Amino acid sequence: FNQLLITDVLLLFFTDNMGALHQRRERNTTANTTAPILGGRRSSTSTISKLALLAIGTLVMIVAVPMLYNMPTPDLQTSSAQKQKNDVTVKKDTNVAASEYESPKREEGDAKTNQKAAEPSIAWEVVPAADHMDATIAELKPATLCTCAKCGSTSLWEELFAIVEGKSFKSMNYTGPPWIHDLLNKKLWTNIEAKRRTDWSNFKDQDSFALIRDPKERIVSAWKSKVTCDTDEEIPGHRMFVPRLLKLAGPSSNMTARTDKGFPCLDLSDYLAVLSQIHAQGREGSLNEHFLPQHLGCFKDVPPSMWTVVTTISGPNALCSLKSVVSKSANMSNTDDGCQIMIKTHNYTRNVDLSRADEDILDRITIKEYEMLRKYLDA
Repeated sequence: FNQLLITDVLLLFFTDNMGALHQRRERNTTANTTAPILGGRRSSTSTISKLALLAIGTLVMIVAVPMLYNMPTPDLQTSSAQKQKNDVTVKKDTNVAASEYESPKREEGDAKTNQKAAEPSIAWEVVPAADHMDATIAELKPATLCTCAKCGSTSLWEELFAIVEGKSFKSMNYTGPPWIHDLLNKKLWTNIEAKRRTDWSNFKDQDSFALIRDPKERIVSAWKSKVTCDTDEEIPGHRMFVPRLLKLAGPSSNMTARTDKGFPCLDLSDYLAVLSQIHAQGREGSLNEHFLPQHLGCFKDVPPSMWTVVTTISGPNALCSLKSVVSKSANMSNTDDGCQIMIKTHNYTRNVDLSRADEDILDRITIKEYEMLRKYLDA
């Protein structure tokens, strides 16, 4: 309505001006004696022309204005197209931003996948310390060392300490931390530098030593040491390992811990049943190192056939073999009295009663370990 009103005013202004201009031209070109009647006729004709022009203009605007209103001008079209383009760009940028935001997550996931494939193993890469150059260090050489938990690891590290530090660990008189197992502790291990091995490309360039144990004996030893109910005193592993084992077995497990002694614990048969359920679900690789199968520990990345020495702690030449792996002057062929056996730190000599079902479980969950290690255990 506003547009129509403005258009009419403009048309009237236009016609008035055009009429006045026409009259001035006529007055200049015609005689002044023109009859008054003719002047009145021109005036009437001029008024009719104005009305006709106004009517035509109104009709044109009635038809044209809605069309023009709905039809964007070239500038508007450009603006609309640009806006649409900007919207697309914004959406694209948003997607890019989302991609960039998610990309680290994907990369992190990929990194985790790669890390899982190359995550630190339980094996140690040991090299002579660079900041000490005494006679003892000069005799040391790089080596890879590995032992499973409950395989005599404490004895192994104590013997290694005596070799590389030139003194016994017991002479340090520690009653708490640092623990002998912590090869990263610079206060304790001053003559060597150690790190968990992740890169196995140079494994063959160094001598290596792996300590193993009979799989069934090790599983029973882990039960006695960490989760047994066959004790009246709580041991550190009870509140840590029992809940973890039950959680790893999953909600489908019908096993529960005993709590009648004031702490969570598992009877041997229940413990073996929990391990059986974990193995049956393919979750044995997530077990704590005390219960982790040996083929998923030291030999997860490199088979035992590639190691320089694979032996039990009671092997007749275990100590000399360890010396030969880490020391330049030691000879693996030496078999003196000091090399025949390492000191055992865990002495579980008490027999346990195994049911037929218990024995079946032990056979089933250790079959892969025996397939890999039998010849080394027999030796």
